[in-house]
Amino acid sequence: MLSFRNLIYAVAVMSFISAPAGVYAAVPQAPNAAAAKAVEQINAQADELLKHLQETSAYARLQSKLPVTRLDDFTAEQAARESEFSRVHLKQMDKIALAGVPHEQWLLAQLLRHTFESGVQAQEDYWLTFTVTPYSGGWLVVSNITRIFAGQSLAEATGRENYLHLVDEYARVLTEIAAKTRAQAARGIRVPQPALAGVRATWTGVRDAASQTLAVSEARLQSLPAQERSSFQSAVTQRINERVVPACEAILAVFDESYVAEAPAGVGISQYPGGRESYLRRIANQIGLKLTPQQIHERGLAAVADLEAHMQSIRTEVGFKGDRPAFDEMVRKDPRFLAKTPAELEQGYLDDLKRIEPQIPKFFSRLPRAPYGVKPVDAANAAGMTFGYYQHPTIAEPMGYYRYNGSNQDERSLALATHLIYHELVPGHHFQIALQQENKDVHPVREFIQYSSFAEGWAEYAAELASEMGGYADPYKRYGHLLTQEFIATRLVVDTGMNALGWSLERGRQYMRDHTFESDALIATESLRYSTDLFAQALGYRLGYDEFWSLRHKAEAALGSRFDIRAFHAVAMGEGSMPLDVLAENVDWYIAQQKSR
Repeated sequence: MLSFRNLIYAVAVMSFISAPAGVYAAVPQAPNAAAAKAVEQINAQADELLKHLQETSAYARLQSKLPVTRLDDFTAEQAARESEFSRVHLKQMDKIALAGVPHEQWLLAQLLRHTFESGVQAQEDYWLTFTVTPYSGGWLVVSNITRIFAGQSLAEATGRENYLHLVDEYARVLTEIAAKTRAQAARGIRVPQPALAGVRATWTGVRDAASQTLAVSEARLQSLPAQERSSFQSAVTQRINERVVPACEAILAVFDESYVAEAPAGVGISQYPGGRESYLRRIANQIGLKLTPQQIHERGLAAVADLEAHMQSIRTEVGFKGDRPAFDEMVRKDPRFLAKTPAELEQGYLDDLKRIEPQIPKFFSRLPRAPYGVKPVDAANAAGMTFGYYQHPTIAEPMGYYRYNGSNQDERSLALATHLIYHELVPGHHFQIALQQENKDVHPVREFIQYSSFAEGWAEYAAELASEMGGYADPYKRYGHLLTQEFIATRLVVDTGMNALGWSLERGRQYMRDHTFESDALIATESLRYSTDLFAQALGYRLGYDEFWSLRHKAEAALGSRFDIRAFHAVAMGEGSMPLDVLAENVDWYIAQQKSR
């Protein structure tokens, strides 16, 4: 699903045009007149969507190398405009006859249709989307804005004036977030009580870090006379203190005694008016498979049981005589599985990457030019996060990073770290995202179309693929890999349980205690993420993983000795982010092309 405002997860990958030799079975034929007209219409729709994004998203303007003079609009009026835009263009898509168009244009048409279908619902889902919770609001807003400020040129007076204007814009964004939260409360849609402490911690951190987030370093102003540097820095500081900090305080002030008293004690989107319908829409938009919450729930239960059987095999392999809780406690507390400092954790990530790097050319035909690395999340965001996130390359910072949470080292076993770095960086998110960002052979709007199940499903597939690449060097790393997979599988159970099947927060947490390795602190933040923050988003990890592996096995069976893992990976992620039903059609097309050779 494309989010017009929140583009931090923008996903993109290389296209068939840059695929390895052997991917194509035949030279594409020139389209006839009708198909040529359809191609023109599809590209026109893509142009309109790109133009719309560049008008409404500061991030899209930054990535498009356009001047950023306004930050995003978080009002209900903007959501209504987005719905109307999508409604108009969906009707125009209905008039395009796709018969005979080249495959790339057919695929672009499918993505545009999905995007507009999702966009039509922007107004309907506006009030059921919180912008103050840690993932969908706090860190997302701050991370995007930090990049935008970092990308502003300050050498000229006009650039410095615009920087001050953007500080004012940031205050305006915060004011809109506060206003939306108050308006949601008036409609009976309040952040549940269990999540309020994390919300307060998030915005207290944003407030306290404002001077650091927006302040301009001496290095960026070194070409200016000392007096001009000092004057500009003083002006920035004044705006932060007089406008940004009070706007943060206004957000915090929303959560007064009356708000807390009327906030629901329970969790899950279904408790709000229209919430269950919104949850079903989010499943359809983010995943693209026709699955009910009950079907997803049952799939999760089966996956958890299968993984636990494999973990038992590893405990037997290493000769452990106790039960699972005792083994897990050993993996959790043994000093050899704990980093003493964030720097040691970081080095462990780098060592895991070095282990598979020699194998990468055997599995992938193209590598992104952008380098990759690891560094900690900002301190203001650490409290509300379980692990961290992938920060893709931008013009301001052209390097892909896994931004890890380095806090609470005594609760973060290194046995789990190996899976995590393969998921977040290589061969996971970094390969997927950076490759498309560098691919200029597809329509540029593709950079801003993302589907959670594709992005996270690929990353989970990649973490498992790393086992074929020699990434899990000993049984304890393999056990940690299975633990993380089980953690991902439990999301199918608890996300649907709390959002659709009537589970309480405590029931969801108890299931996670019974079936995951995670500490109570991590279970607390994760369970709130599913049930009060990013509804349905966590489903995409395991469902996407299942789909990628299912399609790989299908291609292997269909092509036999002609199956080429490098070519399959070019096809599976080479056309960029897409809903899983379109991914399946894309792989079917590839198989048919190969068979026709």
